[in-house]
Amino acid sequence: MGKSHLFCMILHRALSLILALGSAVPAVAGSYENTVHHTILPGWQEADGAHIAALHVDLAPGWKTYWRAPGEGGIPPLFDWSGSENLKSVGFIWPAPEVFDNSGYRTIGYKGGMTLPMRLVPIDPSKPITIRGQVDMGVCEEICMPVTLPFSAALPMNGPRDPAIAAAMASRPFTRAEAKVQDVDCDIEATDRGLALNAVVDMPPTGVIENSVVEVRNPRIWVDPAVNQRDGNKLHISADLSSISGGAMMVDRSAITLTVLGSDYAVEIQGCD
Repeated sequence: MGKSHLFCMILHRALSLILALGSAVPAVAGSYENTVHHTILPGWQEADGAHIAALHVDLAPGWKTYWRAPGEGGIPPLFDWSGSENLKSVGFIWPAPEVFDNSGYRTIGYKGGMTLPMRLVPIDPSKPITIRGQVDMGVCEEICMPVTLPFSAALPMNGPRDPAIAAAMASRPFTRAEAKVQDVDCDIEATDRGLALNAVVDMPPTGVIENSVVEVRNPRIWVDPAVNQRDGNKLHISADLSSISGGAMMVDRSAITLTVLGSDYAVEIQGCD
């Protein structure tokens, strides 16, 4: 499945849900110059040769954009790096997002914009990286729009640390060790729709309100919104998984990510025993 086809599939599902809300109108492509402004923060080079930079997006008041797992009606950012030079790989350091509820539909993202730190690994660490490409993303207020934001930047090898990037990196979810997660047990069972995942996470509460997100690395698997229930220090998380193509599917337990978005702090857990 190609990137553009996957984006269209996600957009189609998102728009179907948006239409079901009644109060919203379908997303439209059009001018967004007064709604979205973006830039690349060029950042700095790390001691290991990797480069830290960030995509900074400013949105007009009342608008929001989406996290990597955007929920029922959101559109995740999808990057195209095809014009870049001396770029081997890219990893993202996602700040903890907010959870939005609209008529019972949950979406996850950032209100007013976001700064998304990126760790870019060069092919040759002795040479600078040039990034060229675009990001497809969704932005919403009363209406929703899919937007394409082009970017191009030569990243300086001796650039100073940027406080805006550092602050965004510091707002990432806590790791398993940082959050004092004691144990994670997962049970995966076959159902008539696909698979059912049930996890029990032994960790302290992350706030009065907790929302959980289940992710798998396979883009051909759709994960329904997770349901969680707290019992003391045990958080029970369940989600249904289905194949987008309708065929058989396999889930690598080590590739499962559980994210708990609490009203006090967020926790990201890699792998499910």
